[in-house]
Amino acid sequence: MPPEQDTREVVEGLLLRPLWRDLPLPVLVLTGAPAGTAEQLAERFSGHLPYAKPLEGACGSIAELVDALAGPKGALGNNQVGNTLLPAPRFPLTEFVLWAWAQRLDTAKPENWPEQWPPDHDSRLGQEELRHRIGARFGVRQSLQSDSRKRWAAGDFLVRAAIFFVPIATVLAWWLDAGITDLIPLAPGLLALLLGAGAIGLQAVRFIRGSAFSRWFRRHRYEELRRAVGESRARYALRLMEMPEPEIERLLVYAMLEDLRQAYRKWPRIPWPSWGRGLYALLVLNAGDPHHARFLQVLEKVLYDTGIVPPLLLIVEGPEPSGLVGLPGPPAAGGERRTVADEVEDWRSRVALRGPEPRLRLAGDRVKLRDGYRARLGRVKVRAVGYWLVMLALLVAPPMVVYGSNWFGCGPGMMWADQQCVGLSDDLAEIDPNPALRPILEQIKQQNADIDTKQRVITVFYLGPLTTSHPAEDQMAGSAGELAGIAARQGAYNRLGSWQIKVELANTGQDYRHAEFAARMIRQRSAGDPDVGGVIGLAWSRSETQDAIRVLGDAHIPMLSTTNSADMTPLVYNDSPSPYFFRMSAPNSAQARAFELWLQHGLPGGGPVDPKRVAVLVEADADKRELYSRDLAAGLGDGPYASSPTYEFADLDELAGKVELACQKGAEVLLYTGRATFLNTVADIREHQCAGTVRVLAGDDVTDKLVELLATKGFVNKPAISFVALNDMRQVQGNRTQAEIENWIKDVKAGSVSRVHAWMSYDALLAVTSAINKIKASDVDESVNIAESVAYNLRGLGVDGPIQGASGKFYFSEDAETHSALPRGLWLFSTDSNGPVPQGACTVDEKAPGDAALEVKCSFG
Repeated sequence: MPPEQDTREVVEGLLLRPLWRDLPLPVLVLTGAPAGTAEQLAERFSGHLPYAKPLEGACGSIAELVDALAGPKGALGNNQVGNTLLPAPRFPLTEFVLWAWAQRLDTAKPENWPEQWPPDHDSRLGQEELRHRIGARFGVRQSLQSDSRKRWAAGDFLVRAAIFFVPIATVLAWWLDAGITDLIPLAPGLLALLLGAGAIGLQAVRFIRGSAFSRWFRRHRYEELRRAVGESRARYALRLMEMPEPEIERLLVYAMLEDLRQAYRKWPRIPWPSWGRGLYALLVLNAGDPHHARFLQVLEKVLYDTGIVPPLLLIVEGPEPSGLVGLPGPPAAGGERRTVADEVEDWRSRVALRGPEPRLRLAGDRVKLRDGYRARLGRVKVRAVGYWLVMLALLVAPPMVVYGSNWFGCGPGMMWADQQCVGLSDDLAEIDPNPALRPILEQIKQQNADIDTKQRVITVFYLGPLTTSHPAEDQMAGSAGELAGIAARQGAYNRLGSWQIKVELANTGQDYRHAEFAARMIRQRSAGDPDVGGVIGLAWSRSETQDAIRVLGDAHIPMLSTTNSADMTPLVYNDSPSPYFFRMSAPNSAQARAFELWLQHGLPGGGPVDPKRVAVLVEADADKRELYSRDLAAGLGDGPYASSPTYEFADLDELAGKVELACQKGAEVLLYTGRATFLNTVADIREHQCAGTVRVLAGDDVTDKLVELLATKGFVNKPAISFVALNDMRQVQGNRTQAEIENWIKDVKAGSVSRVHAWMSYDALLAVTSAINKIKASDVDESVNIAESVAYNLRGLGVDGPIQGASGKFYFSEDAETHSALPRGLWLFSTDSNGPVPQGACTVDEKAPGDAALEVKCSFG
């Protein structure tokens, strides 16, 4: 027969707390056991849980005993659980009742008190006196500055509140910040700090003072001892001072059990240290002490009256106390000897069936204590550590999700998004740009390094896509062109030996999706720096570009866009344009007018086209971020082709269906206003689903794509496509500036480079350096803000004498808000088996000085 189990293993099994559902615990009454047996059962656990063993005869009343257990210096509240970082239980309810009961004593009577003591609960003078005492004893200041246990409790509850509220505040602040473009990128963190601090302060007031539990006094089971609705704490304390001692005893024990229950309560949806407590509290009493015995009687009465299930195991030794209503275990069948484990199992079965029966009597001869026993409490520490790890994850994960991309994977000023590092950086290793751009970026880096730092250095930012999130690289030729044009002008200007131009990079990522973030980083970088000259790029007409324009415009930083042609792009202030946006290309409204004139004249191989025979294909992405196509189609709204049928599409399949439908309805011209990405689909469907006489007319966005397709034989049948271009595709070195750019591109051995982007970006930086020359001529000092001065000097730049640029001569009007480089050219091309064939050219200029409307004149060859 195996040896009987060590009784301490049974006690350990009772003390070990289940992960999910707390179980009732018995009052273990040892009868006939040698003195000190209860302490032997408990001592192995004393450093691992809230533990108390009051000395026999040390307390003269139930109140003194409860004070020794759960008062300000009580054993249960001062017994820190080692190596878990878990706080000891707090007893705010118990402390309030103890304090109120102690106020009745003559020693608490104020000097020269004019009334009886304790005062009647209706005494105004008594209420005023108690109100002052409550503030001095339970006020926030006192709670924070009293003994070290309370300071620990204060820190504990602050941590609890932070764990719960900081993640919520972070996510909420991030969500709110989505619409706040006037703040720097640290705004979400600052807002989270404010929200979290407010919530933490509220939690501190509620829990450190115990006011969160004070409602318990209004709801507990003893009605005659409840705090009345609207009753002040001072009046309630006076009422407690008048209560008979037996009533106060019940309330004291009840409050102590409730405080323990709150300390172990697994708050739903709130991460609370009670989840990490792996052992129940343990209390050892001696029934030979009359006050210990009386405490047990009151305890059982409270359990019976209230149904509370406290997380407390009691071990009682000495003479069997009377007055307990628990039932002894049934006799063993056939007289078989029952073990302590059998008794505990039987007790738990009865509890599950019939409710709490606190007493479990154990004969002393059944208690077995073996020398080799060692408590196996490692899982308790694992549970506590696991709790803190979960709390750390809750605290760290939301900020990491929101801001972590700024801290890991990408450098300062950047974030990880769509498999790209987007934002502001001068480290090419961090950006990891598209390989097609690397030779150009390396040369820019070298030119920055060669700057003469004895001169004033003006920073110009390039804002555009340097990386892609998928293999398609339609944008890289444009980015390569813009960077080449900027770099060519930077090198030429810096060689003059005066002020120097430094180029910094702001990566917007694929499709300009993170242009606003990149703009925020520019704004943050520019704050307080008077040597910022402006931003060049913003080539795509998308709402993300608009967001970036709003951010930069609010910071008074001039922006010069290259091929961004949508008229609505700069309209970022309730349909009013940003005065800091300068456009280098002809706007869509002028391009739409060129469409009209060309259609009225007749495309190659045909005569004038009836508006009803023109099918306008409009790209309408699901999230309405794409502006170019809608804006270009809207340019036809006031002209002769306003009545042409419109076909919207969002993807390749929808586009194919719309082209087929348009051809079935008799379209003679497919006016394609979408991006170059879908050009192959239009050509293929026209080739196989439409009549041979149907022609395609496209906007300027397809220019580079067409050059690529024609060069690589990407069109199987090389279908005829007519299109409007922002530059004369026949010219390679049409003027000396273009030759300068071409030589620069050859020197760095750059690959696919869009010349129109190169010419526009060269001229954008040429405009900036021309404005800088005007600033230098005014004998400017170091404190002058270059960005605002550049913006001021760009207005009307070239009016007295046009700037000679790569894209031709240009000037900016003196209009206070709308700034487009004029005059601009539009070229009309068609494709045949030999490539692009010129069909005509248009000139775009203002009708009259200051007139917002533009005049478009076209000639056809």
